[in-house]
Amino acid sequence: MRRREILSALAGAALAWPVAALAQQARIRKVGILWHAATLAEEQNMFGPLSQGMRELGYVEGGNVVYDHTFVDEKYELFHSRAQELISRQVDIILASVPAAAAAARSLTQTIPIVFATSGDPVKLGLVASIRRPGGNLTGLSLFYPELTAKHLEIISDIVPGVSRVAILTNPTNEDAAVALKEAQRAAQTLGLFAVPIEAKSPEEFPTAFSSIANSNVGGMIVLGDAMLRVNRKAIIALAAYNKLPVVHGPRDYADDGGLIAYGVCVPCNFHRSAALIDKILKGAKTSELPVEQPTKLSLVVNLKTAKVLGITVPPTLLARADEVIE
Repeated sequence: MRRREILSALAGAALAWPVAALAQQARIRKVGILWHAATLAEEQNMFGPLSQGMRELGYVEGGNVVYDHTFVDEKYELFHSRAQELISRQVDIILASVPAAAAAARSLTQTIPIVFATSGDPVKLGLVASIRRPGGNLTGLSLFYPELTAKHLEIISDIVPGVSRVAILTNPTNEDAAVALKEAQRAAQTLGLFAVPIEAKSPEEFPTAFSSIANSNVGGMIVLGDAMLRVNRKAIIALAAYNKLPVVHGPRDYADDGGLIAYGVCVPCNFHRSAALIDKILKGAKTSELPVEQPTKLSLVVNLKTAKVLGITVPPTLLARADEVIE
């Protein structure tokens, strides 16, 4: 090849490389999200941290990433059809807000990566083969903390001296409900308490559930982790206040909205951290090899305004342990 031809070929390659690189960088990635609520307004406190985490990693909505939202309004049987919609729209990755959404998506695809933002024990739920090596097209973040329910019951014992019966509010449609309830009953027995299971499948069942609680002669209540219960937390908090019932919750947004005590994992933080997993997968990491992230920190928030309304004196030792006191 003559010298002029060689120089022309090199120049063409040099020009082609940055164009190809820019084209790759400019590719818009589509993140499909399966929400359990009815609207994004109800989930904004979760989507906000997620989109913030994505921005911190260089993803600009409408620029190099778009979010395709679907909602089921707490009707979990709709997850299957909503997941199918996302798959038909050729999303690059699916974020599942709850385990049921992840399971529905997995039943339809073994190729599109799926990240669950919240979960109980993902191994017991059958979402992954193991925490360290999920083994399929799912990975994500867990809210599972084995001793959490026992801690909630201990707090009830601290703030209600002499309590013997404690209500356990649960959503029986939650795939983790049976396991969580057994753990709660076991923990209660260890502490010398009698656990009274109270079920509610929807907000419409809350009044009946609280009537049952009023007739059960319980001294307090704990609320098991569940997306439907969390989304409708204001109704639970209002009914607890009306019935003068001390309640210990998990996520801190319960306390922010008037719940007596919240002790648990930061759920919005999980959505923020989900961005890192999404980023790794979009850059080529395999879900089968990305370990499920487990909670590393619990926070205790005490709402003294609510304690005053309920006529409860929060022990100084509990206040001293609190990460935040709302006065």
